[in-house]
Amino acid sequence: MNVLHTPVLIGEASDAAFATRFRQAISEPGHSHIPRVNYAPDERLLALSDEDCPWPIPSRARLLVNVALKYVSRNYYIVRKSQILEGLEQTILNPNSADSLLRSKLWVLFAIGEMYSTRTAAKDRNFPGMAYFARATRILRIISERPRIDAIEIRLLLSFYSLALNRRYTAYALAGSSVRLSVVMGLHLNVPESQLRDAGAREHRNRVWWTAYSFDRMWASRLGHPVAIQDDDIEVDLPTDPVLDTPSDDFADSSYFIAGLRLARLAAKVINAIYTRRPQQKTLSQRVQEALRDLRAFVEELPPHLHIEPTDAPEPSPKPLSLHLYFNQVAITATRPILLHVLRTHVSAWDTQPRTEPQIPVSAMTLSEACIRCARHSCRLLIDCWIDGSFATFDYFYTQYLFSSATVLAISSLIDGKECRSDKEQFESAAQFLHQLKENGNFAAEEFCRHVDAMKVCMRALEARRGQFVVQDTGLLGLDVLNPTAGMALSEPSLQELLSQPVLDLQFIDASMYHDGAQGLYWPDISPESWSASGWTPGG
Repeated sequence: MNVLHTPVLIGEASDAAFATRFRQAISEPGHSHIPRVNYAPDERLLALSDEDCPWPIPSRARLLVNVALKYVSRNYYIVRKSQILEGLEQTILNPNSADSLLRSKLWVLFAIGEMYSTRTAAKDRNFPGMAYFARATRILRIISERPRIDAIEIRLLLSFYSLALNRRYTAYALAGSSVRLSVVMGLHLNVPESQLRDAGAREHRNRVWWTAYSFDRMWASRLGHPVAIQDDDIEVDLPTDPVLDTPSDDFADSSYFIAGLRLARLAAKVINAIYTRRPQQKTLSQRVQEALRDLRAFVEELPPHLHIEPTDAPEPSPKPLSLHLYFNQVAITATRPILLHVLRTHVSAWDTQPRTEPQIPVSAMTLSEACIRCARHSCRLLIDCWIDGSFATFDYFYTQYLFSSATVLAISSLIDGKECRSDKEQFESAAQFLHQLKENGNFAAEEFCRHVDAMKVCMRALEARRGQFVVQDTGLLGLDVLNPTAGMALSEPSLQELLSQPVLDLQFIDASMYHDGAQGLYWPDISPESWSASGWTPGG
């Protein structure tokens, strides 16, 4: 792995960057970024792509495709189920009848199906589905001059699976490529009914476009990178529930799909507004305030069947669950710069002699508490998923949300609030789950565990440095509701009052967001003093 001479842009909005900022805020001297080496390496994938991969037996092929369709179609629209199942049966009956695009699509569906149907990855074998994935990537060697929509579907499926390999930049590049191929095909524009009378075909074009759009914005926001297309260039209609001549379940509830793409759009807007390097007319505090207003409006407009009730009602279905976890992540990303500054203010107060109470505006405390509540909600939902068995071992999204919320709870545990001990326990529980996922072969969990272990070292050192502390009633605001949802966190009266104010007293935070300058290009430090040899084993 040639990490020596490869600079990597670490976006401030990424979870890894925030974890680094957290450690820098509480440690002496400041800690550097932990390099990401836990992912499927290029060399292994190239070697696998050149090897012959046996086609699974019919029963196995059907199982893998059905598993893949179940998990992919639950939250996203990429392929028409009826066409895939029909194409699979035709390929089983006559292997020579399928063209290269259909076979590649089936290969990557096999990969996704094997990944989701596997509970643990053997150390001496390939990651589940990786051989199928590598075989499917052969289609990328030639970029078609006249692309078909199948080529876009394949890239979206490959992008989705790449996250499980913790190849986030690959996923981002494939999503961006999907958007550009979609533009070449005109998917970002409406096709008149007079030119395409098949309602199902028109809806398929629209939904594939919006999935490419959503993937691009979701992956970009996770990395803190630019998106591939601006909203002003898009003229296609939002998804609908078409009336088809032949009934099918190809097109799931459009309201869920629309909510997801609206949230992806909001995520990109938040990153661009809060983490931009360009000079802005509005202060950071104003931009955070606007982001939370947008998120609050999103909750208010969400259809009732997509809400999660805060009571001990029956378990939420996977669709609203994933949507609310993503919502929490966007809210956390918008508010955690404020939480980080609150932590720095506390640390500065602890290090002064004689010790003084940190002077933090109520507005900053309120925004920080909103961030923490969203993290608590995500952690609770994910632990419930773990308990009921719906937390897939290799699901990248759940793993990332668990790490993101755990980092926020680690910060909360250090700030003298009513629930700091409870947050410490939640952080420890999340860390244990990440460790179990790592032991089962989850690439992302392996990376995140390195950050968590480094956090624990810094947290222990800080606690030893400041000594015993007494929990004050003047700490972060409490919420007197059991199991609150993130939507409730954003509707808390104190926060609603805050969002209605024309100007917040947070200007002191604006100049300190990048207290040591933007991280920018990260040149890996692989000196013997920095990393042990065992830490540089790819994926291990």
